Amino acid sequence: MNNKFFKNYSKEFQAFALSKVFEISDESIHIHLFDREGDLKQFSENIKFFNRQIEVIIFPSWDCLPYSNTSPRKEIISKRYSALRASKSEDKNRKIILMSLDSILQKIIPINEIFSKSFYLCTDQDVNLSSLIGWLEKMGYSRQENVYSVGEYALRGGILDVYVPEIEHPIRLDFFGTKLERIRTFDPSSQRSNGSVNEIKIFPVSEIILDDQTIDRFRQNYRRTIGTVQMSDRVYNSISEKMLVEGIEHWLPLFTPNLESIFSAFRGASFSYDHDLDSMIDSKWGQIIESRSYDLKADRNNNNKLFLLEPELLYLSPSEFMESIRCYHIKKIDQIFTDKLEKIHYSTKDFSVERNKEDISLFNEVIKYMRQRLKQRSIILSGASEGSIKRLLNVLKEHDLNITRKIESVTEVDDHITQIYFAVTQLDMGFSTDQFEIITEKAIFGGKLRSGKAAKRRNFTAVFEDLNSLNVEDLVVHIDYGIGKFTGLKNFEINGVNNDFLEINYAGSDKIFLPVENIELISPLGLSDAKLDKLGSANWQLRKATIKKKIKLIAEKLIKVAAERKLVSTKKVFVQNDLFQEFCNRFPYEETPDQLQSIKDVVEDLSKGSPMDRLICGDVGFGKTEVAIRAAFLMVTDNRQVVLVAPTTLLAKQHYEIFEKRFDSYPIKIKMLSRLTSALDVNNIKEGVSNGEINILIGTHSVINKNLKFIDLGLLIVDEEQSFGVNQKEELKSLFPKVHNLTLSATPIPRTLQMAFSGIRDLSLINTPPKNRMPIETNVIEFDRATIRSAIMREIKRDGQVFFVVPRIKDIRAIEDFLNDSLPEIKYMVATGKTNNRELEKTISAFYYGEFDLLVSTNIVGSGLDVQRANTIIIYKAELFGLSQLYQIRGRVGRSNKRAFAYLVTKENANLTKTAKKRLDLIKELNSLVSGFTLSSQDLEMRGSGNILGEEQTGQVNEVGVSLYQEMLQKTINSLKQNKNEGDNSYLEENWSPVIRIPTTARIPEKYIKDSGLRLSFYRRLSNFQTQVELEALLAELIDRFGKLPQEIINLANILKIKEKCKHLEIELLEVGAKGITIKFREGKVENVTGLLAFIESDKDNVKPINEKLFIKRKKGEHLSSTYNLLKNMENFLKKEAPSKEGASY
Repeated sequence: MNNKFFKNYSKEFQAFALSKVFEISDESIHIHLFDREGDLKQFSENIKFFNRQIEVIIFPSWDCLPYSNTSPRKEIISKRYSALRASKSEDKNRKIILMSLDSILQKIIPINEIFSKSFYLCTDQDVNLSSLIGWLEKMGYSRQENVYSVGEYALRGGILDVYVPEIEHPIRLDFFGTKLERIRTFDPSSQRSNGSVNEIKIFPVSEIILDDQTIDRFRQNYRRTIGTVQMSDRVYNSISEKMLVEGIEHWLPLFTPNLESIFSAFRGASFSYDHDLDSMIDSKWGQIIESRSYDLKADRNNNNKLFLLEPELLYLSPSEFMESIRCYHIKKIDQIFTDKLEKIHYSTKDFSVERNKEDISLFNEVIKYMRQRLKQRSIILSGASEGSIKRLLNVLKEHDLNITRKIESVTEVDDHITQIYFAVTQLDMGFSTDQFEIITEKAIFGGKLRSGKAAKRRNFTAVFEDLNSLNVEDLVVHIDYGIGKFTGLKNFEINGVNNDFLEINYAGSDKIFLPVENIELISPLGLSDAKLDKLGSANWQLRKATIKKKIKLIAEKLIKVAAERKLVSTKKVFVQNDLFQEFCNRFPYEETPDQLQSIKDVVEDLSKGSPMDRLICGDVGFGKTEVAIRAAFLMVTDNRQVVLVAPTTLLAKQHYEIFEKRFDSYPIKIKMLSRLTSALDVNNIKEGVSNGEINILIGTHSVINKNLKFIDLGLLIVDEEQSFGVNQKEELKSLFPKVHNLTLSATPIPRTLQMAFSGIRDLSLINTPPKNRMPIETNVIEFDRATIRSAIMREIKRDGQVFFVVPRIKDIRAIEDFLNDSLPEIKYMVATGKTNNRELEKTISAFYYGEFDLLVSTNIVGSGLDVQRANTIIIYKAELFGLSQLYQIRGRVGRSNKRAFAYLVTKENANLTKTAKKRLDLIKELNSLVSGFTLSSQDLEMRGSGNILGEEQTGQVNEVGVSLYQEMLQKTINSLKQNKNEGDNSYLEENWSPVIRIPTTARIPEKYIKDSGLRLSFYRRLSNFQTQVELEALLAELIDRFGKLPQEIINLANILKIKEKCKHLEIELLEVGAKGITIKFREGKVENVTGLLAFIESDKDNVKPINEKLFIKRKKGEHLSSTYNLLKNMENFLKKEAPSKEGASY
């Protein structure tokens, strides 16, 4: 087995050669083996470019280490099943199967068992729903409230949502009794339907099927393997109860003793590989043995007995591997193509020399080279995206180079005439053959251009997610009665009418029952403990009045600050469009829609002539720095200076390197100033800044220095805003009052966020993740040596690096002992805030450049540190970190298109406080790619905004609750902005809600939405609708997710419309009785008395004023429609403009 085929060729050329070899082969299936799993996807795309007729199938390995107690993701298992099914399909396509060593050595379930397990469904089919649910559970699907990932299902009445492998979107099965009426697909992010199909096949998402026979077999084999089973044995007990536990897949041989080699699925296939096969197999087998031997040595009588399983039960040994190849006649590709390979000029030109020479034109040299080569063969220009290839073509066309057409595959190249083609591919390196030569954008530019096509901006229906939705026992604030405790939704039947109420308890066993249609009168307090108010006491009203006065003072100061800043004029920035566009084109990635919008916002701010004060809020790694870089470029090309302030020397250094790289080849001088800068350099920098020689200065708080004199400072950029104190930020503003301010943060402090909400600062959100970015998989675990070792080794195995973060310096010793004992083979270093400055910089730089595997540190890594290869982070004693700290620290990983993992590790048997547990659960929930701003909103909700004008915390917020405080402050600011008269106290006006009493059942029935939290969430959303369109959309969503609307919800929607009409007409009470309708206007006043008298006169036989109320005799008809029509008629007389909620009937 010493075949050296492909050894000295690039991956790109290997893909081409493989497609050629397979093209002339007699085989219909070919296996190509890789040492690394990470190479499979790009290699697959490259083969497709070289030959579209070949079907390329990736067979992935489990994404966990051998003998670990972590499970492979269901997505991986489903992809493995899909690959095996695709390889056995009856179509006549030639197939190339791509595998890594991990997947080829691991044994699989017998192929006939895999194909026998599926569930076919089609519309109009009779289905026993209980049987289908039982089958899903058995096949590894888990029940959830909502479906977001492969392997999940949700049941709501007659609607079943399932995320099935092999289709792009999850499916929604709509049953009427036993009949399957519709099969729809839906978007998991919005839960809204987006298509329909007529049939579907559901496949397993687990390699372990828990039927009675399998469970009995496992129990017998388990007892035979480990001996006496302890009563506390987690694995044995869970399987006995038909529950799959984490890591159970590694026990697969005990469930299915007759596991097979992967080659059994591909009899007769040909075979190739890209490294020395013997050494690859021996090395991988050694890793499996090593994983097991760790547990053999460290048997601490724990419950994990996996090490008792012989490795040959689940993996092919080297001798078995050789036997499998002989037994199944799997051929290796020998020197079939070697003669032709030797004739191919597989290298192509790299323009690195031309790129770095200032005295020559890069594009002239590229065109000169291409014209010369075009005499012998066709040229294929390759770009990574449509946008980047178009930009490259535009530049070449300006130099009179004729490009013919786009191709999808090299098979489209004309053999008879040499031409220039272009293609969108994933090729990093080019090569040449007698027929064509491929030149990639990377060869020309040294990197990839990004697409100039702005993706469609995402439409976020709600930027704020109500993560802290109302739960039983939460403290709430009622606008009229003060602080109480929400104890749940209650259903009462009053006079034959059944409706829902929120029960709120107050001091002294008092309680109120709030109708769900008035749910907007309460808001979360945001505190876990507070004194309850007593009903009827004046205390609440006094506290509220005091807060109102203080709020007015704060609002006046805020408006004054904003007004003073707007009165300051500053020089408008002149944008040199061609130069700016050229600079933008050099950005090596594709911007997201939100990133482009933020850049547009900043450009507009700089062009206004008044100082910008903008907050760019975006998740870690979402591209805030590039927004700042472009702002800096505009400022510098307008002959003004820029300062960037970062909280740590490490982050400042990283910014310095990024700015240097982005501004490379431009005559722009960038310097860094920090505590590590020598005295001589400090003096030189001061001189350079004062005489204008230095264009951009990057540093820590050292730049907050009155001795630093700028010749013309135009822009101040503050990164990681949450790391600076209020005094430091106010000092920066006072030093540079006429300077544009740009603040960057993933998790801004509540004070900053409040200023943005209040309109004092401008806000730009970057919510769309970069292309191919994956969310961080977050696990909360107790400290377990085997699990943590597995996590570290999994990352290092895929050529990655690991952060190990501790809360205190004194915890580092324990972690070093663990690493030395359990992972002696890895290289690690330690960094803390007390490390010598130069040593600290040296350590971080070494980690950044990949010189060691693991960095043990305190939370200094939370400040913007960006290490692309680090994709696993372990946060030790996570319960000791704050919410924002956890989020920032976790954000150090997941900066590439690799799956990232975060482990929040608590002490063994730790008794966590309620707050600590909630914090860890919340950070685990926030594993989406759009979380940072949501988390800050949550932090604002939990902590309050603080005194927006200084460091003093506004304790009064706790008196009324954050939500109510926010509402009162916003209302006051808006009122003062409108220049209300001195005696006008309309800003004091509170939120109020009409009381509607109509004898009809209007609620969301439990049988329609079983989960009370979800029911309450929809009550809140329905109550807060702003337009008729919103109400219609909500009702459509209910139909979509839960089925046909019951009459009770239709009634509720109509009552909400009546309520909004009452509010518009200032009606505080509307009551429908047996004889008629009673209406009471707010405070007994009507603005348009003449109109009201005209309304009474128009139907004086039926409309009678009685004791400051109107009584209208009710004509026969349905309660809701007749009441709504009455209000519409009254509105016409009172001459008030009809609100936008006018509209639908149900």
